Amino acid sequence: MSEMKKYAEKLLAYLDNAPTAFQSVDELEKLLLAAGAVELCESEEWQLEKGKLYYMKKAGTQIAAFRIGGEPRETGFRIGAAHHDAPGFRVKTVPSSVDLGYERLLLEQYGGTLVHGWVDRPLAIAGCVYVKDEEKGFRAVNVNMKKPVLLIPSAAPHVKRGQNDGASFSVQNEIRPFFAACPDGKTTFTKYLADYIGVSESDILSYELAPYDASPACFVGVNEEFISVPRLDDCAMAHAIISGMCEMEESAANSIAVIFDHEEIGSNSDRGARCNTLMQLVDRICEKLGYNTEDKYRALASSMLFSADQAHATHPSYLGIQDPQLKVKLGGGPVLKLNYKQSYSTSARGTAFFRTLCEKEGIPYQMFNNHSDTGGGGTIGPILSANYGVCSVDIGNPTIAMHAVREFGGTDDGYYMAKLFEAFFAGK
Repeated sequence: MSEMKKYAEKLLAYLDNAPTAFQSVDELEKLLLAAGAVELCESEEWQLEKGKLYYMKKAGTQIAAFRIGGEPRETGFRIGAAHHDAPGFRVKTVPSSVDLGYERLLLEQYGGTLVHGWVDRPLAIAGCVYVKDEEKGFRAVNVNMKKPVLLIPSAAPHVKRGQNDGASFSVQNEIRPFFAACPDGKTTFTKYLADYIGVSESDILSYELAPYDASPACFVGVNEEFISVPRLDDCAMAHAIISGMCEMEESAANSIAVIFDHEEIGSNSDRGARCNTLMQLVDRICEKLGYNTEDKYRALASSMLFSADQAHATHPSYLGIQDPQLKVKLGGGPVLKLNYKQSYSTSARGTAFFRTLCEKEGIPYQMFNNHSDTGGGGTIGPILSANYGVCSVDIGNPTIAMHAVREFGGTDDGYYMAKLFEAFFAGK
């Protein structure tokens, strides 16, 4: 089996086990611990040693890691950043109601979801539940009900005419997953949740829960050259960054990786890219090294940031909506994303850095511009680049059907991206 296929199998296993950012943190933490990383607590005093790998978690859905090998004021930091939230739905505060004897969940849309793919698909549910605790007052419990317990049935074309003409849905009224038959009219979802955790129903204080596609990730194509997976955007980049951090050889480079939450809804939270985590890491590292303010800014001036978020591959059925001169292909390697309006942070200097690194390491790469008559999505790259004054590039692996319940990618691309981050963090 090729190295690319082996990495793809690891990626698919991670995606199967990481249906929400809560589970993603758990899985990424396992990679870090296997690499000998030491956990730091944000609220405690830090003692740092050069060459050691450290990591920090925040509020269950953010994880960051770093290793200091040399003097950042001389060589700067190599910073990798991504997010691991994905478009979809969240269970509302009042989780369910009974209509015509059917208990159905009430959902709120999260991010720019392609809604139609969620219909007629068996769904499981995962997330985090806060429950009462005698000693601490409350505690968080990550849950992943892998059993398909939900389904959103469509209306037959005989009942609702013209469904193929636009495929629009009311999330409030139509995207209502069936959960149980309740002839007595009483809801059962909260009781089911409590029984799953092993607490009483009255112990549940709050939750953040999301339905997800219950079918596992898989290879597709006669030669298994493609992958069909939920949450490829952007969990694949989170996995590549942490894998690269864990696999890099010992060096004098200074590397930081941050995996954020809430990018799909604007990054405005204590765990999103607008929060203080990266600033905190830089400040605390510099303080432990005995640096003054000038030393810190010298370090930032010499730093480079790779913002990793999935990229749009060219869809052969929709050639007219992407730039015809820059065709991006699945399996073609990492994509450099450029936009002069700075919805992507890539600069000319950053482009030169990226291309030089890829060519030196023998990693194939591609280039992407949006069609000149249309806009595109944004990333966390411009946020971080502006806040820290750091040269940044936006990159990602090619994807078709981005923001769908299952996205479509190339088998080999994950390996190339992980190797790119391994070289990047090693200071090559």
